[in-house]
Amino acid sequence: MILRQRMYWALQSGGWFAWMLNEAVLYTNQYGWHWAWLYASLANISLAILLTHQYKRITKQFAWQDLPLFAMLRNHFIALCVMATCLVALNLPIDQYLLGENFEVQMSPFIITQYLFNFMKPLAIWMLIYFFFQYSKKQLVMERENNQLERAIQETEGKVLRAQMNPHFVFNALNSIRALITEDPAKAKKGINQLSKLLRSSLLTERKKTISIAEELDTIIDYLNLEKIRYEERLTWKLDVAKEINQAQIPPMLLQTLVENAIKHGIAHSSKEGLIEIKGEVIGDQIQLQVINPGHLKIRGESTGIGLINSQNRLTLLFGETAHIDLKPLDKNRVLASVTIPYLAETIA
Repeated sequence: MILRQRMYWALQSGGWFAWMLNEAVLYTNQYGWHWAWLYASLANISLAILLTHQYKRITKQFAWQDLPLFAMLRNHFIALCVMATCLVALNLPIDQYLLGENFEVQMSPFIITQYLFNFMKPLAIWMLIYFFFQYSKKQLVMERENNQLERAIQETEGKVLRAQMNPHFVFNALNSIRALITEDPAKAKKGINQLSKLLRSSLLTERKKTISIAEELDTIIDYLNLEKIRYEERLTWKLDVAKEINQAQIPPMLLQTLVENAIKHGIAHSSKEGLIEIKGEVIGDQIQLQVINPGHLKIRGESTGIGLINSQNRLTLLFGETAHIDLKPLDKNRVLASVTIPYLAETIA
């Protein structure tokens, strides 16, 4: 702020000094040098700075930049005429006094108008520069505010989506335990312990935008162990995740949601042993994660359920259009869910 004020006063003084120096040179060439030109120039510089500074203060105080176009142009034109008139009122008597016999012109509306236009030119240039500066500053402030608003909206959307994920996850887990309460209470008790561990892990990560793939895999193993209680030999899994992506960042419960979906639409509808494969690798500057499960996809590219929809929305908020989820048949008996995201090494809190 202080630096900006110093620059403003430096430009004010330097600009008007340059203008008056040019005027003094013209007068000296025509009428010869007089020390009085120096005093007249200083008087003009002081008055010009005073007038333009008051103009600046008034435009800011009454927010002329926010007025309708016609009102704004009218106010600026009136200000230009008033400032030029003040300079004319100063310079006409000075010229009559200093030039003496050389001042042979007769006072007339034409001469006064000529004087007005002569002073309007530098004033108009000053006003245009100031207007452009204020307009650019206003646009910059608006752009900054819009960016802040957009980030706030995205943050809110992200929080809403994460808040929706936890009840969805808990609902699926409780469904698994409910099925065991009557047929095998011991397994149901074990399932409750597993769920408690999962919820504890979920609470630790729910405030984060991203976690490492290693952390996500730990949660998935806990979840699969919970589901193993219910499905027994019908559920097996295989992890094939490259070590170099263990610390890469992904949204919490992203892979876990795909695994939930694989169990719900694959394992749950099969009466024989089913294998869920979880893969991860680096492809260029991106990471590709895959979950393969037994089953059939009736509609190609179908992506149903709040879990997958929210996952896609969360990816879009974090990474834009470069991240996406695809769901498609892998072959006649398997379905592939894949996630492609940029490689992110640092946690987003």
